[in-house]
Order: sequence, then C-alpha cells, then structure tokens
Amino acid sequence: MLVPVRLGMLSMILGGAAFAQSGPVTFESLVDGTVLSNQLSGTTFANAIVIGAGITLNEFEFPPHGGGNVASDNGGPMTIVFASPLRGFSGYFTHSVPVTLQALDSANNLLATKTSASSNNEALSGASGSHPNELLEVRSSTGIVKVVMTGSAQGTSFTLDDAALYTKCDVDLNGVTNVADTQAILNEALGAANAVDDLNADGAVNVVDAQIVINAAMGSVCQAK
Repeated sequence: MLVPVRLGMLSMILGGAAFAQSGPVTFESLVDGTVLSNQLSGTTFANAIVIGAGITLNEFEFPPHGGGNVASDNGGPMTIVFASPLRGFSGYFTHSVPVTLQALDSANNLLATKTSASSNNEALSGASGSHPNELLEVRSSTGIVKVVMTGSAQGTSFTLDDAALYTKCDVDLNGVTNVADTQAILNEALGAANAVDDLNADGAVNVVDAQIVINAAMGSVCQAK
C-alpha cells in the first residue's frame, strides 16, 4: 500500500518550511584545551577535552575523521548524557588501547556494548591491519540516556570525532531528522508500515507522533518519551 503523499508535496503541505539537516556532532566550534561539559546542544560530557591538530593533537597518529578538532578522554572514561533518549549512538575512534562503548538507560542499566576491533589503531604505530577512525556504534529499542567510552583508566588513550546521535525522531536511523522521517511516521500512522514508533507512549502511532517528528525536523529538540 502506498501513501498518496509524496516527499515534495509533504514539504508544501507543511508550508514550505525548511527542514533540519543536522550532521554529526563535531568539535570544530571549540578551541584546543576546552574541557567539554554542556557546550554542545543536547549533550553533557564528562572526562572529555577538545584537542586540535597542529596544537595539542598528534594528528600523525590520531588523524581527525573530519576537520581539525577531536575530543579525547581526560582523566578517565568519557561519558555523554543526552537531553532526550536516543535510539543509537556512533562515533569514529582512534585509540592506543582497546576502547569499549557502552549504552545505558536512565537507571544505568546496560543496553548495548561495542568493543574496538583492534587493540591499537593509531595511524603510524597501530596493530597490523588496523586503520584510524574506527566506527563504533550502539543501538537499543530502549531509550539510551548515557554512553560511556572506556580506554585507559587514566584517560588520554583515544580520540572521538564525528559522533552521530540517533534520536527517536530519526525514524529511518540515518543520523538526521528530516522530511524522510516525517514521511516514515506518516506511513506508520496511516497503516502503510508497521506502527512501531509510538513516540509519546500513548499506545498508538498517530498524528501526535507525526507532529513530534515534524517539530524535530524543523529544528526543535525531539520530544519523544
């Protein structure tokens, strides 16, 4: 069954509003040596510091995935707490020791875990067959409220770049919330797809859920529960 609302028409129906096309979380807006906390919208970091190529970062061993700045673990495992629950989280890691990425819920229950494929993937001195900027990703149908990235207990053992936050409004799980996600939630509300994205937890997928996605696509914080 096809829903008779094309993507182009959907934008017109919504008044021609420009949809958000947010990319990965980067650290380019921050200066070298910035201790990360809540500078980046929707996130609260701990044990994380921004380091830049040509300044503090050894970019020959730890090349950024994009741009010139990365985040590094600072004094212990790096953590990020999210303002709204996520479906998933990913990032590009270069590390001198094995790195483990864990996803937790609001009660600190472990939801998912991923460990780096190699013990060391530095560009010049990494393990044979390894490559810098390894993609690590965790996903869960239960809302992810926090991720923990553990390398060395003392920190200064890995870099993180180009992190992707898959919110509950990112229905197609591609790292952005846009008109395609609005089409997907409308398909669920109209019965053209399995109704799995009950974003307000009222037991149904309907126009209320669609409005939540539309608001997020237009730049608001995803208000899914």
